[in-house]
Amino acid sequence: MNSPAELRKVIWGVILTILWVCCFLFIKPTLVIDWAGDGSVQTSLLMVVSLIGLLVIVLFHIFYPSRGETTKLSLTACLTVVWFALIFFYPFKTTTAGGAMGFFALIGGLAVCVLWVRFFSDEVLA
Repeated sequence: MNSPAELRKVIWGVILTILWVCCFLFIKPTLVIDWAGDGSVQTSLLMVVSLIGLLVIVLFHIFYPSRGETTKLSLTACLTVVWFALIFFYPFKTTTAGGAMGFFALIGGLAVCVLWVRFFSDEVLA
């Protein structure tokens, strides 16, 4: 990373991801948006906000000008934040899907480790 703009992309990507995780922590799943006004067409507020937040994160990484390696590093840092949030905040024992989520959390942890090994061993073969 040669310029401050490169580092800025990683930092802002992590900040946007933390805000996205906060959507899941602080918005109750029972809140809905009533589109028609009579209760016939409802959408979960959590789903709408999380999809908009995910779209903002993806568009940020697509349109913020930087090198490809910086974008990959920023996406790896964002995935790490999401994985840590899953490990810290998901109630694995109290839900019926706890075992399946535990499995996918382990697989996600493996993906995070593989991605960080790629960045920490960049000139081993050179």
